[in-house]
Parts: sequence; structure tokens; C-alpha cells
Amino acid sequence: MMEFTIYLTTKCNFSCKYCYEDYHEHLDLSKEKLIEIIQFILNYANSQVINISFMGGEPLLKKDLIYTAVEYVKREYPYSKIKYDLTTNCSLVDEKFIDFISQNRFSIRISFDGLEKAHNLNRISKNGYNYHNKIVKNIKKTIDKKIPYSIRMTIAENTIPFLFENIVYLHENKMDNISIILDVNMVFTDELLEEFKKQIVMIKDYYLEECNKGRKFSIDQFDGKFLNLLSDFGNHFTMCDAGVTNFKIMPNGDLYPCGFVSDNSAFKLGNIKESINLEKGKLLAYSLFDKKHSKCNQCNIQNFCFGMKCGYMNYLCTGKVNIPSKLTCQFEHVYYPIARDLIINLSENKEKGKLILEPYINYIEIANLKLSDLGRQIKTKLCRYEGGY
Repeated sequence: MMEFTIYLTTKCNFSCKYCYEDYHEHLDLSKEKLIEIIQFILNYANSQVINISFMGGEPLLKKDLIYTAVEYVKREYPYSKIKYDLTTNCSLVDEKFIDFISQNRFSIRISFDGLEKAHNLNRISKNGYNYHNKIVKNIKKTIDKKIPYSIRMTIAENTIPFLFENIVYLHENKMDNISIILDVNMVFTDELLEEFKKQIVMIKDYYLEECNKGRKFSIDQFDGKFLNLLSDFGNHFTMCDAGVTNFKIMPNGDLYPCGFVSDNSAFKLGNIKESINLEKGKLLAYSLFDKKHSKCNQCNIQNFCFGMKCGYMNYLCTGKVNIPSKLTCQFEHVYYPIARDLIINLSENKEKGKLILEPYINYIEIANLKLSDLGRQIKTKLCRYEGGY
């Protein structure tokens, strides 16, 4: 599958303290350039399945362009295989737009940090208006329409003490598909790291309690790690397909491999109206790879860790795509024992073990992958339950 992110604007109606896309030059995409970009994408992808993401800035500042893009594709490329997604702060969503994305195969990523007292610490609107209640209402309307969604909750130094409360708040408001994102500029002091560990343990206990009540919800840093813990991939985790099958297109038509470097002309792969140097994306990644780096290969959680996944985020922090930041390492090392303990606890409950863990075991075996030591242990335990394998 090919993935293209179209930046509709680099402007935003918020000034989030941790935003990495605070461009010095503010650009807006024109309708004419949008059509050229769509034509480029459809011609380049050549009948492959395509995912088009709309992003900013805040993309809903240019909401009309989303309508234009989707209607143009329907009219001019009726047999194309396209899915859409959108990253938004959800402050500018309205009923018409919710109906539109519901009807047109959209998923939506919502930047939202939870409780009002936490959300408003870092997500500050430029006009001074407190959008929190409006955003909550818009999220609930989106969920009611059964639009696939995820809540992207960014944590910073000043919101870590509210992390557990924020998760409870999201779950109680039926915002049950949660991903915890790190502010890449955050620094863990010893005290802050201990507070983070305490908060994650509390979240794990709450997650288990809710599962036992039949109220399961998804936290990507738990559910998203189960496959890693139960399988024995070897160290196969590499960076994403940035610059290979995944491209970012700016409002002026410039192509970049990743949003983390889209303000750096050295990473420009070309322009949709000029030549595109796709080999440059691969060569850039290779040139930023430290072949002598062995720390990760010696790490006891290398099969669990996603530290190698976001290469260009690594580059911003360490100058190398394959060397995660100290913050990422700390983050992953906090999660590993807690996620492992969570799996063991889930396996102690027959119903929850089979409901939540058995599908992972089945997938690993169907895909002819190896179970890890923990995976074999969990499979043996599940086999003892009546109606097991």
C-alpha cells in the first residue's frame, strides 16, 4: 500500500507547546495545487491501494479542500482503491463534516490530552477560547457515527502527574482507542521518571479491572505490544517506510519522506511538477544509519522496543535514524515489565485470556512465526482451560 500525506496548510488555530510542526513559513494549499497533487498520487501509485492522509497545521482550517479532494477522486478516478484519514484537534468539526467522513471511508486521529486541566496546559488556542468542552462533544459525535478513530494523547513534563486521571477520563467518556505520545523534547528527571512509572502501573491495574468487568478498552502501548511480547521475531524491527512507500506532500508540492524533516530542504525529494528522486529517500536513510551502533543489539528488550521504528524522529534527537533518544529508551524500558506483567495477569483469567490473548497466539502460529518463551508459557496456560486449543 502507498501512503501519501497532504499538508493542506501549515497554519493552526492552536499554539501547542510541544508541536514539532511549528513552521517558520506559513503555507496554504490552493485548490489548483490540490488537484495536481491528487493527479500525481493516482498516477504514481498506478492502481495500488492508496491511503491519503490530510494534515496540517490544522487541516480543518482548509476543510473545503477535503471535500474537493474526495469529490474529485470519485468523479475522475471512480475505480481507485483509496482510503482516507485525518489528523485534527477536533475543534473545527461540524455535523456536515462528520456525516461526510462517515460516508467516505475515513478514519480520524484526534489530538486530545484528556481532562480539561491537563489538556489546556499545553494545547492553547490562538484566540484564547477554551475549546475543551466543544472538542469533547465533537469527539463523541464522531464516535457515535462509528468512524474509526484514535485519541493521540501527548504527554509532557507538566501532564505526567495527570496521566492516570486522563486515561480514566477518556475511558469513562467512551474514548476507548488511546495512543500515548511522548513530547520528543521532554527530559525525564529521576523524580519525573519515577512518577511516570507510578502512573503507568496505576493505568495497568485500572486496565485489568476494566477488562475483568467486561469493559475492555485499547491503549496502544499495551495492546500494541502484545504481539511483540508473545512472538520471537528476532531483531526485525526497522524504521517505517518513510521515503519508500510513504511520502509527505507540502502545500507547494514539495515531497519529503517524513513530517519530522519537512522543514529541512536537505530532505526534499523533489516537487510534483518537477522530477522526483525516490532513491534519495533511501540514500538519506542509509547515510544517517550508524553501522557501529550496537547498544540496541545488546538490549534485553530489543524484540519489544519500537525505538527503531520512527527513524526521522530519532534523527532529530540523536542525528542517526537507528539510535533512539535517551527519552525513547526510558519510555520503552518502563513499559516492558508492566506490559509483560499485564499479559501474565490476563492469562490468569480464563475468559479474558482466551478473549484477548488467544487471537495473538493464533496469528503467530498461522503466520508461521515463532512464539517467544512468554508466548509458549501463555499458550500452555490457555491450553489447560476447557475449550482451549
